[in-house]
Amino acid sequence: MTKQEKIKGYNTEYPSYEITGIKKMSKEAIDYSKVHGYKSLNELYRSYSDAKYSSYQWILRTYNPEILDVSGNCMSYSVLLKADNGDYLHITRQNNYLVEVA
Repeated sequence: MTKQEKIKGYNTEYPSYEITGIKKMSKEAIDYSKVHGYKSLNELYRSYSDAKYSSYQWILRTYNPEILDVSGNCMSYSVLLKADNGDYLHITRQNNYLVEVA
């Protein structure tokens, strides 16, 4: 099965997740994020824009996640999470990745 076929099948099963790509991460990298990553926007930023707040709230509503890591800079942020269906996802400003644990 190609990546595009996997993405299409995944989006058929979970249409609100809007997966745009697949990336690989090691179990060690995920475990490191669990221990050392920021767990919310409030931990990452002292203050943040309404756009960041609303997009983060959308992530919380859509995926009902366990947040593993929130990282970013002044322009954007990304979230590594474990969704309510048990899958690991990496949500960035422009892409929603399904994470395959390598």
